[in-house]
Amino acid sequence: MTNIKYYDNGKVAEFNGKRYVKDSKTGYYLCHEVERTGTRLHRDVWEFYNCEIPKGYEIHHKDHDKSNNDIENLQLLKKSQHSKLHGRELSEDEREWRRKNLLEKARPLASEWHKSETGRKWHSEQQKTIWEKKETIKYVCDNCGKEFESLHAYGENQNKFCSNACKSAYRRKNGADNIERVCEYCGKTFISGKYQKRRFCSKSCAAYARHQSKRSD
Repeated sequence: MTNIKYYDNGKVAEFNGKRYVKDSKTGYYLCHEVERTGTRLHRDVWEFYNCEIPKGYEIHHKDHDKSNNDIENLQLLKKSQHSKLHGRELSEDEREWRRKNLLEKARPLASEWHKSETGRKWHSEQQKTIWEKKETIKYVCDNCGKEFESLHAYGENQNKFCSNACKSAYRRKNGADNIERVCEYCGKTFISGKYQKRRFCSKSCAAYARHQSKRSD
């Protein structure tokens, strides 16, 4: 048996020269004599009989009674295992409370953090790390035939051009952006790129229009 003494109807405990008070919210016995955040009785008991608790591990009460801090009732578990174990034991009401608490408190706080200066800096660093680890992929430009590399892996049908200039030149050559326009001088229809500002079907019509404009001036 572990030498733990309890007083005041189990609200106070003494172990290894330290005094612990039972927390009404969590049910754990806490000692604030050394650390402001408090050390927990069950953790101190386990470490007294074993060693320092490894990082990523927690101490589990085998019988789920937080008042029973005897060393025989304590078990070292990975944090993930401990969470799963207690998660399976939650009632439906407790699960619903946790879901509601997450929606009302945790998520809004997380959203605010992501918008903060610290959050934006974290995202920037994460994105930089991702890009640094990415490997370039080689492609051949459909317009000029040159080989080029890209970090973007959209697929062969997407990475067709080495630059926007080549992409535009390729579209012009293949008439991808062609539309019909009406010549402002002779009235005939002609084909022109929709991004071009052509008003006349030919150089001669453009010249006649300029000459006419000068005469009217």
